[in-house]
Amino acid sequence: MKEPSITGKEIQDEVFKRLEKYNSLNFLEQFAMFMGRSQILEIGLKSILISKYRTNPDQIDKWPLGVVKEELKKQGLRSDFISLLESLVDHRNFIAHDLLASQAILHGIVNNYDGRFEVKALQKALFELEQIIFLFYWTQEHNAWD
Repeated sequence: MKEPSITGKEIQDEVFKRLEKYNSLNFLEQFAMFMGRSQILEIGLKSILISKYRTNPDQIDKWPLGVVKEELKKQGLRSDFISLLESLVDHRNFIAHDLLASQAILHGIVNNYDGRFEVKALQKALFELEQIIFLFYWTQEHNAWD
């Protein structure tokens, strides 16, 4: 049986297509979409812990994304996916805890501040989020977690 595979070009094309839905959204809407979709991914990752590694659902119910990532790593989930998750956890933590505060501070001290730093950080995070969500579904569909 042939192992499933996907090329970098196929991943890139799909991620760019997935990013189109953000084009009509303003900064706060993109922020909300990032946070909501991150939570949906977190639920999906918890479902892997429950179904593949027989983790007690009550034990992991309140775990944040970073703890879920560490448990998946400890359980031996494929290392390339864990690397992507590590980057996403960093983005999620910055966006959840610092992005809006940074924007407010910079608007307060810099005349006519355009928010370029925050927009760029959010767009990079959205790209990585959509990439990992696509790879999550692809890996799940092909049962390629090992």
